Amino acid sequence: MEQKQDWGDYSPILRSAFHHEKISISRKTGNEYVEINEPRLAVALSGTPAQAPRLISSAEDGLFSRFLFYAFKNNIEWQDPSPKSNTIVYNDHFEALSDQILQLINLLEQSPTMVELQPSQWQIINTTFPKMLSEVVTFTSEDAAGVVYRLGLVLFRICMIFSALRKHENGDMTETIICTDEDFNTALLIVQTYLQHSLLMFNNLPKQNESMQFHSGDGKRKFFEALPKEFTRKEATEIGTKFKLSARTVDDVLKSCLGVSLTKIKAGSYQRI
Repeated sequence: MEQKQDWGDYSPILRSAFHHEKISISRKTGNEYVEINEPRLAVALSGTPAQAPRLISSAEDGLFSRFLFYAFKNNIEWQDPSPKSNTIVYNDHFEALSDQILQLINLLEQSPTMVELQPSQWQIINTTFPKMLSEVVTFTSEDAAGVVYRLGLVLFRICMIFSALRKHENGDMTETIICTDEDFNTALLIVQTYLQHSLLMFNNLPKQNESMQFHSGDGKRKFFEALPKEFTRKEATEIGTKFKLSARTVDDVLKSCLGVSLTKIKAGSYQRI
């Protein structure tokens, strides 16, 4: 699947739809012009790591940060194909789930809902995300900062979904719902998990004319975690060589971490916070 086909480049459409921004599409064939004021798209895709770059070739235009990634490895083992191995009839199973979703939609249409976060939850966001942003910029790349920014929005959207499900579960017709700590903390854990998977995919976006070689790309983070509680620049440089980091890269990491994850005891000496 390529970004540019006969019907045009889909990246601007997906980027705008993520924020429900107006989409305008014009085609010479048939002199068509389509305008969608509040686009809402649900996109769920599965595939292999090597297929991902065909959908998103780089992180430059912002499309990458609008997707949530979850990477995993299946165990290679035989699956029992006999009827008795699985008693679930998937058509019936998903039809029952669809009925529940329809009930939820009907409830929300009858009772428009406003979801609010508690002051303590906003405080957690404003302390957690700056640290996440600093670590991503330091250990991954400034180009990956957009992932953290949009995960803030994703966090709130997940909180809204959980709150809507809880409203349906309780049969609540209240217009304004305060997100519970349980739902907020669950949403935050999900977002933090997605961050790690997004960074894994980010580190494996191939450079131009370069085939994809899947790797973790977290050498800087592993280097930092290998540092002792107190250390000197010389010790840090020696540890950095184990992770194939140059002395200059080590200095850049130490400089970026000052005031966030490191304090400077004296010239050439550091302490981890």
